Amino acid sequence: MTSETERKRVEAQAARERLVGTVSELGTAVQDAKQRLRERAVAAVPYVAGGVGLITVLKVLRRKR
Repeated sequence: MTSETERKRVEAQAARERLVGTVSELGTAVQDAKQRLRERAVAAVPYVAGGVGLITVLKVLRRKR
């Protein structure tokens, strides 16, 4: 009976270690995704600003007509 209990204890410990590893991997993946999103957002800022500026210029020109 003791060997069965010990075996289950070892299995439970191994399962805990796998779970911790999986959670750590998921956390890293989430952080990487957030970093990529930030980089893309920063890269898009000039295009967004240019688009807003173009729309503003077009509206001003349209009012002058």
